[in-house]
Amino acid sequence: ALPIATIIISIALQKIFKCPFLVAAIIFAIFLVVTFILGNLIYLVATIAYTILAFITAVLTNIVCRILRELDRREESHCCSRERNQNLNNNNNSTQLLSITRWIFK
Repeated sequence: ALPIATIIISIALQKIFKCPFLVAAIIFAIFLVVTFILGNLIYLVATIAYTILAFITAVLTNIVCRILRELDRREESHCCSRERNQNLNNNNNSTQLLSITRWIFK
């Protein structure tokens, strides 16, 4: 349960702080306190492992967020150019319609 909790907390902290090193430091501090409260130095190895897991999770979250932002930016620019072309076509159609309407009612 602790590795999954570490992954979930790392993702949440990465979304908040946007710094993988800070996420790893916070996770390390939490597990270090737990290690000394329990008084067993064997948990220190687990603390280091969970810190590395937290750092890797934060870096992967950072990469995925960058990729999604880039794809969203590309979609917006593509979408805006498509809307711009539709607006130009609509303006041409309304101008032609206006010309036809003037010609009929003259």
